[in-house]
Amino acid sequence: MSKKFEKKVARYEELMKLSQLTSSSLDIKDIKKKACTIIAKLLQCEKVLIYRYDQKKNKLIHRFWDNHESREWSCELDEKTFVGSCGHFMATLHIRDAKVDLRSRRDNPVLNDFTVKEVLVFPLINKGELVGVVQSINSSHDEGFNEEDIQFSEAVSSQLTNTLLNTILFEKQQKMFIQVVESMADAIGKKDTYTGGHTKRVRHFSELIGREMDLTFSEMNDLRLAAVLHDIGKIGIEDKILKKSAPLTEDEFKTMREHPRLGYEILRKIEGLESVIDGMRFHHERPDGRGYPYGLKGEEIPLIASIISVADTFDAMISTRPYRKGLNPMIAYQEIIDHSGTQFDPRVVEGFKKYFEKTKMYKPSTMDSFKKAS
Repeated sequence: MSKKFEKKVARYEELMKLSQLTSSSLDIKDIKKKACTIIAKLLQCEKVLIYRYDQKKNKLIHRFWDNHESREWSCELDEKTFVGSCGHFMATLHIRDAKVDLRSRRDNPVLNDFTVKEVLVFPLINKGELVGVVQSINSSHDEGFNEEDIQFSEAVSSQLTNTLLNTILFEKQQKMFIQVVESMADAIGKKDTYTGGHTKRVRHFSELIGREMDLTFSEMNDLRLAAVLHDIGKIGIEDKILKKSAPLTEDEFKTMREHPRLGYEILRKIEGLESVIDGMRFHHERPDGRGYPYGLKGEEIPLIASIISVADTFDAMISTRPYRKGLNPMIAYQEIIDHSGTQFDPRVVEGFKKYFEKTKMYKPSTMDSFKKAS
């Protein structure tokens, strides 16, 4: 078997991998990352970037991570950039000497660390509509990108377009579902203004902790929904208790502690949301068994519920109520750390600690002043 034939077989193998991406994941970030790796091998080039077309903005957008922060670079559909030109004409462009092309000056800053010598850009098109653009940088061939590379780029375009369309459709369905869930949560907000804002913040804190814990795409989706729904059971709590502007009595607190069980009764018949429902149902349980309403211990408590527990408690501590002022975030942070293993899952506390220490709320020097004041 000749080396040339072996290379062609290897290329078709990479093309097959590209067609299987949707079945391996529905996370757009994961798919784009894997697709870039596969295309770079298939086209034998130094780097590949994938841009999605945003119809509302009428721009091509590349999202990337920089110092643990999500960023994006976008360009218009015009002839001022390589990617924009490709999108504008909806045609494959091969720039053999990118260094002398004025468009290189306006290229994606992600490429600043590269010496961009040659560029092959090709569009992702579905039924005459632009879906995105793929940018390939610096062929490893001595002669640069050749006709065979361009032919394979057309095959890549077909496969990747289908993959991205499936993923985008899933994303839209997820967003619609979350919007429906948030509308349910807003129903509580109309009864109790504190709970409405609290729900949004708990979702925010839960997601950030989940990212630090490297949850899977599916786990993050479940966490997001469970956080939004964590107080849904309060719909069944009497207004005189829910809206009370003073501390609750022992009997009132006993009634309030039933809201996770009430939430379960509301949602239990929905199929396919078992993990989400358990995350909501058990978010007031504790590793030491002193939680409520079921008194679960340790590993009996789902991880998602444990994450919401930390996010919920942290927000409750820093939030001001009619009858008390919210705590300084550093004091609340220390409370979470101090109760690791008893009130909170140590794994989650570690994730919370990593997240919190990256924020502007983290000010270790303020703890000394609090200690002196006490």
